[in-house]
Amino acid sequence: MIKHKLILFKSMILIIWIGLFTLAIASNSEHDIKAAGAKVNILSGDANNIYAAGARVTIEGKAKESIYVAGALVDIDSETDGDLYVAGSQVSVKGKIIGKARIAGADIKIDAQIGEVLNAAAASIEIVRSAKLAAKTSLAAALIKFGGTANGSLNLYADEIVFTGHASGPVLIEGRKVQLDESAVIGGNLTIRSKEKAIISSNAKITGVLTQVGLEDSEFFNEYEGDSDGGGFLLLLSASIFLLGLILILFARGFVEQSISYFRTHPGRSILWGLAVFVGIPIFAILTMVTVIGIPIGVSTLLLLPFLLVLGFTITTLGVSDRILNKSSESKKNVQRLLLLAAGVITLALVGFIPLIGGLLIWLALLFGLGAASATLGNRLSRNSIEIS
Repeated sequence: MIKHKLILFKSMILIIWIGLFTLAIASNSEHDIKAAGAKVNILSGDANNIYAAGARVTIEGKAKESIYVAGALVDIDSETDGDLYVAGSQVSVKGKIIGKARIAGADIKIDAQIGEVLNAAAASIEIVRSAKLAAKTSLAAALIKFGGTANGSLNLYADEIVFTGHASGPVLIEGRKVQLDESAVIGGNLTIRSKEKAIISSNAKITGVLTQVGLEDSEFFNEYEGDSDGGGFLLLLSASIFLLGLILILFARGFVEQSISYFRTHPGRSILWGLAVFVGIPIFAILTMVTVIGIPIGVSTLLLLPFLLVLGFTITTLGVSDRILNKSSESKKNVQRLLLLAAGVITLALVGFIPLIGGLLIWLALLFGLGAASATLGNRLSRNSIEIS
């Protein structure tokens, strides 16, 4: 249950970031910095906004307004008068953020001064001792290590939480395992909701009222019972589709346009190819693992399947949005294609919430996109082989 709620919380942050990043890309200000590539290094002196996407993104310097970043490895050491929005795998944030910071990733490390609000979700979050946080901070992860200073309200949600920092306002901690070390200082009231009894050092200083209850009283972990797991899945899927679509549009535009064309002109073939790939790949993987030599091939094939599924949804999203909003099949610039992608992601998410038939429509969307992508990839490989021969 805890993992499901963390996924939902993380997905919500990503969806917020998606909308803001899409609007940001549409900006044409000459004082903005926009960069995308495998490796992006930005040193800013007086930019209004900074937009960056890549495998490895490094940003240094100042921004007058806001910073928007997506990448696998993200390293930010900047000062901005506006907000910070980051989605990545490994994220490191230093510097000074006057406004809000919303961060989602696998591993997050924060050593920054953040002025208004900090929302972060990840597998692991570390707030180092020199970090000074905002009037309102909310963190959700599997593991949280909090060693910084929080000057306002602080909410921590995790499976395991280790608190060694300072907090001047009220603190809410919810998780399975909670530990307050001897250096912990809390100036306001402290509420702990945990599955196991919290470990609190005798040297920890708690000025306000300490309240300890069971995790069954948690609003965060118990608010979204029942259908929430499906909603969390759709939100996470939507975020994954947008991020993969962003990468494909920037770095594989030819493949994207050919897949959209195949999706629009051959819907019947697309769904048949999609069904064949969806059923055939697991069968192929199982058959190859019958022999010792084939085990690595089979395992690798199965590991590839989640990527192919997200790819299928991404191509369907692009194809449907193009068919509805670009009926004349005009060529689109990157920014226009990204806006169509965002519209398609929203449409797919809404379809998934339709009672009874939503799941069936999502299933069909997967098959259409997977088939179009597979056929396009096969055609491209075939042409390349002919050219080589």
